Amino acid sequence: MARNKMSDLRDHMFAALERLNDEEISTDELQVEMHRAKAIASIGSVLVNSAKVEIDYLKSTGQIDTQSDLFKSMSNQKQISNE
Repeated sequence: MARNKMSDLRDHMFAALERLNDEEISTDELQVEMHRAKAIASIGSVLVNSAKVEIDYLKSTGQIDTQSDLFKSMSNQKQISNE
């Protein structure tokens, strides 16, 4: 089973953007990359919406707080950026 994170999705999306921005890419390759980027964006949208539903569920059931696994990586990033 895959153990990807939302940060991985962000990395894939930026990689797709970089490929689309490649000025040396041929027209045919650009068409392939555009098709790939649309697929990545579509799947990414589903993943983001799914995460929003999960967060709403956790909030409504009182299971969410700043110490939950969902926010640990974000809390660590905030601590690093605030130092």
